[in-house]
Amino acid sequence: MKRSRVEHEKKIDTANHYDCLETDVREDARKNFNRQPYKSVDVAQYMAKKFGIGGDADGQKDS
Repeated sequence: MKRSRVEHEKKIDTANHYDCLETDVREDARKNFNRQPYKSVDVAQYMAKKFGIGGDADGQKDS
């Protein structure tokens, strides 16, 4: 007759599973994961560049 596992056994199995995931990583996967973050851009600057919005309040492009 098979007995059910108690919560403590389930917790140990889960911890062992996650420990294995963190240690068994291929070197090429590690290099791909550690990449430089994207440069931070101000939202107003991004919108101005994308849609050609000038600095005037009426939305006219500078000539």
